[in-house]
Order: sequence, then C-alpha cells, then structure tokens
Amino acid sequence: MSKKIKALIFGGVAVVVLAAIAIVLTLTAPKSEESSLPSSNAIPLIDELYSDAESLYVKNATGEYTIENVGEDLFRVKDIADFKSLDYLYQQTLSNLCTFSALEVIEEDCADLARYGLADPAISFTMKFTNGNVYSYHIGSATADNESYYLKKDGETDVYLVTSTAITNLLLSKYAYLDPEIIESFDENDSEAIPRINSATISRPDLAYDIVIEEAKDGELGENVSQQSYLVMRQPQFALLDESKLQTLIFGNFGLSAVDVVKANITAEDRTEYGFDNPTAVYEMTYDNNTTVKLTLGAGFNSEEGYEKGKKVDASKIDRYFLIREDVDQIYIISADSIEWQSAQPKDMISSILVLPNIIDLSSIDVTVKGESHSLVFTPGEDEDDSSDYTAALDGNAVDMEQSRTYLQLLMLTNATDIYAGEISGTEQMSIVYHYKNGTTATLRFYVDEANATYITLNETSKFMGRVGLINKVLTETQNLKDGKTVNLDW
Repeated sequence: MSKKIKALIFGGVAVVVLAAIAIVLTLTAPKSEESSLPSSNAIPLIDELYSDAESLYVKNATGEYTIENVGEDLFRVKDIADFKSLDYLYQQTLSNLCTFSALEVIEEDCADLARYGLADPAISFTMKFTNGNVYSYHIGSATADNESYYLKKDGETDVYLVTSTAITNLLLSKYAYLDPEIIESFDENDSEAIPRINSATISRPDLAYDIVIEEAKDGELGENVSQQSYLVMRQPQFALLDESKLQTLIFGNFGLSAVDVVKANITAEDRTEYGFDNPTAVYEMTYDNNTTVKLTLGAGFNSEEGYEKGKKVDASKIDRYFLIREDVDQIYIISADSIEWQSAQPKDMISSILVLPNIIDLSSIDVTVKGESHSLVFTPGEDEDDSSDYTAALDGNAVDMEQSRTYLQLLMLTNATDIYAGEISGTEQMSIVYHYKNGTTATLRFYVDEANATYITLNETSKFMGRVGLINKVLTETQNLKDGKTVNLDW
C-alpha cells in the first residue's frame, strides 16, 4: 500500500497517527536523550495575538495545505472552504500555535540533524501574522516515551524539545477540519422532532432483490391501527415490520458520524480508488416528505491493516467502510458497527406477527385446524369503538369475551421467522381468515412438509417460515375456548 493512501485514511485520527509516526521516528532518535528531563522554564517560539493570525501552512505525511483567515477570525482551507467545517478545530489549531513554546534546547548548533529526524522532517509549518511576522519550524522524531518531539527553526540548527500535545493538530490532514456528521441527529425526547420515514431501500450485490420499506397505505392495516410500526416491507414481499428492529436499521442512521473524512471534491478516480464503482451496499431513505438521503458504501477494510485497493478482506475482519452521501461531495470512513444495512436480511426486520388486527375492526374469524372448522363472531355493544362491551360466540354458542381476546392474541402469534422464496410444499394443516367490518379479509394458511418444516402464506402472495407447534396449540386452545376453560398463551 502506498504511503500516501495510508496517510489519507488516517489523517484525521490524531492519536493513531501520532502513535504510528512516533514508532517510526523514534528509531532515529538519539539514545542519549531518552531519559532527559525538560527544563521547567518554557522557551517562547511564537508569542502573537490570535486576532493577528493570517495563515498557517502545514506539510505532513498526508500532504500539504494552507489554513487562511477568510474574515472575522474565521479560518478555512480554501479548496474545502464551502464544506461544513469544524470551526472549533480551526480555532484550536491556530490559537495553540499563537503561544507556541519549547520545553528546552536539546542541542545548540547541531551538526547531525538526522539524529533527531530533522534532516528529513516529518512535519513543517509556517505561520504568518498581519503584523508581518513569519515563523517557520520543522518537526522531527519523537522521544522514546512519545511525550515530546524534536524541533528546529527553519534555517537554524539549534534543536528544541516540544510536547506532543503542542503539535498534535499539525499531524492532521486538511480533511480532518470537515464536519464528520453524515446525517443530522434528532432529539429522541421530543416526539415532534422524530423524523417520519416515508421509504427506505437497501440494495446489495448479495441480495437477489432490493429490500423496500414504505409507509403503510391508508386502511391497509385496518381502520384502527394496532400494528408495531407504520412502516411495512414492500419488497421482496409484503410483511409487517418490528419497530424495535428498526431502531438501529432505520433510525440509527440519524446522527451517523464518520471516523474520518478521506476526501472532498470527489473525482471519478476517487470513486474507483475507494471501491464505489462496485459498491458494497446502497441505502436510500426519504423522510418528512421532502428529504432524500442516499448513502453508498464502498470498500471495507481492517483499520489495523489499513486499506489497499483491490485487496480481498475477510468479512469478519472488516471494521471500517468508505462511504459517500451522494449529495455531499466527500468520502467518509465509518465504523462497520455504526450501520446495519450493509448486512441486514429481511428476517432481521420483519415482525413475527403477520396480521395484527384491532378487535374493533373485526366482525369474525374463521379457523380451520387439522380438518376442524370454527367461526368466532364478535358483536359490539352500543358503542362500536368500545370493545369492553363486545360479546363473542364460537360456532353460534356464547363464549367468554376475555378468553376470546386471549384466543385472538394466540392466533396472532404466528411466530414467522423469515420470508420464504421457494415453492410451498407439504399439506395445509391450518387456516385463519380475519373478516373485517369494511368487507376485506386477511387469510393465513399453514403448511407442514415431511421434514416438519412449517410454511405460512398471507393472502396467497407473501410466504414465510414458521413454527409447527402453533398448529397443535391452536387446536388445543380452540377446544378450551369452546369448553369454557382458560385459554393459555404459554406453550
């Protein structure tokens, strides 16, 4: 891997870069200085007013760039000035260098600058002020304890010692000054601030289909919605979704932030370099009826090993991905564990419940289990919207309403485990038909094959894998309801 690529990747992670450079540079540091103690009297190298700062030129392992005062004490690197930036980081870098000092002079008039890594400095910087003062310094190796660095003034040979913290920001790439937030967060404690998701689509090479999530249509979930989420799966097939499973998959993208920013003003070559010609995944989300965000995931890599174009990396070792938000001209690095859509399957988001009706929307339920057919009819009281006055009859005979409610809960516990794309095999063992007051129906059919695998169909279109135990449980509890006994939900 080229030094340039690796430097770009880790340019914004100051601690990692500091440690990496220190390991290399200490190899050339003079052993005689390893245990030297700095003087308590600091030696001023720069002593200027922050308001007089004009520019800072930096050359380091990531490249070279100039930070300039663009007005009213606002600093920017010009070629990325239009991007959302970290004002505090610019201010921190400039203000720290305005009062820059050394711990001590290590060696005056040094004849062998290579001993301190100063023959080919790791970092060079020049700071200019509006009063005409200009300061140029070069930074070499780190001390053995990595707490200090060797430094010299441009054009001089005296070697100074400065603290690592004093020069940490000089190790950064220019892209470290860009805001790493990819999607704005929201206040979870403010219900009005929670985004309304309109749709979300996940596309990946390993999927034979796109996973499409959308808002349910009016009346699609019944007149009085009691379902877990207002979102449903449309593709590869219709399914209810589990709200708890969507917290990270969908809502977890709000507040998504990068570990680092690798590039801005992206070129076609950049997209190729970082794996976007053949993306790992694409996630597109529309929310609040007017905002669409498209995230494209490039190559994955291991942060300890670094990135090398074209190198195959075992999926279990990938902990970083390159990412582009398509309406922002930047390439980010994100942690693999900060998103789920790069590996999510339908089973990771569907509800185990396939139909979730509100009892006040139902007129009756037909249940056929192992050849026995039954009809449970609900009759409302004076107020159809108040189910507390409802009565129930099974096959024309009155049954306890509370036990009927429990029985309805049992029927809804379909325990779907995954969608199913194959042909249904086996014989039909049970069917449940929900009759709604608006004239529509929802039909579930349960099939069991010779291997005792259970398949479920919803309205003859959506297919799922299920649990065989539900069929026998429904058979038992139907008899209990009929006999006036307690209907038990426990299996």
